[in-house]
Amino acid sequence: MTRLDTRPLVERITDELRAQVIDGRLKPGSRLRQEEIAAELGISRTPLREAFRRLQGEGWFLNHPRQGIVVSSLSIEEVTNIAVARMMLEPTSARLAAVTHDQAAEDRMRALIAEHPVPEDAHAFFEINRDFHFQVSGIGGPDSESTDLSRIIARYWEQFSRYRLYYWRSTDHVALSTHAHNQIADAWLARDGDKVEKLVAQHIWVAIKDQIAVLHPEAEVDAALRTLCSRYDIEV
Repeated sequence: MTRLDTRPLVERITDELRAQVIDGRLKPGSRLRQEEIAAELGISRTPLREAFRRLQGEGWFLNHPRQGIVVSSLSIEEVTNIAVARMMLEPTSARLAAVTHDQAAEDRMRALIAEHPVPEDAHAFFEINRDFHFQVSGIGGPDSESTDLSRIIARYWEQFSRYRLYYWRSTDHVALSTHAHNQIADAWLARDGDKVEKLVAQHIWVAIKDQIAVLHPEAEVDAALRTLCSRYDIEV
C-alpha cells in the first residue's frame, strides 16, 4: 500500500516547486505567476506565498520590484560559493562513509551500480546521479539519519545540479559520469577512504569546471577553489 504524504502543506508545496526548478520545468529567469501556480497545484495562495518565502531564503527564487518573483540564475559568486562548499564537504563526507558504512549501505551501493545504465534521458540520469552521490556521502538510504550536515550537503548538491541537465543530454557525458561513479564505488566498497576522497573531489571538479565554462566563460577560478583543487592534485 502506498504511504500517504502527511507532511504540512507548505512543506509539500516547497518541495514541489524546488523539484520543478531542479528538473527544468521552471527555468532560470522565468517569472512566476502565483495565481497560475496555485491553480495548477490546486491550492490557495496563502500556503503558496509561504513556500515562495522559504525558497527565496534558500536562493531558488528572487523577488524583483517590477517583475515579481522569478527563478534565480547563478552569478559567478554564487557558482563559486556552491563549488567551494561542495569541494569542502562531499569528499570528506564520502571518505568517512567509505570507511564506516555498514552492510545495508554496501548492499544499496551495489544495487545502485548494478542499476546504473547509460540512459538517453537527462532527467532519468539526474535521479540516478543524485542517489549515487547521496549514498557515497553517507546521506542516502531509508535508514539514514537526517543531520544538519546531510541537509547542507543535499541543499548545495541540488542547487548546483539544476544547471547540469543540459550536460546530461549528451550520452557521452553520461557515460563519463557513469565511469567516474564506477571508479568511486569500487574504492568505496573497498573502504579505501583516501582514494574515495580524491576521486570524489576530481569528479566534482569536472562538473564545476564545465558549469563555470558554460555560465561564466570569462571568469577566472577563485583562489579558494584553486586551493581546494591543489589539495587533491587537480590542475585548474
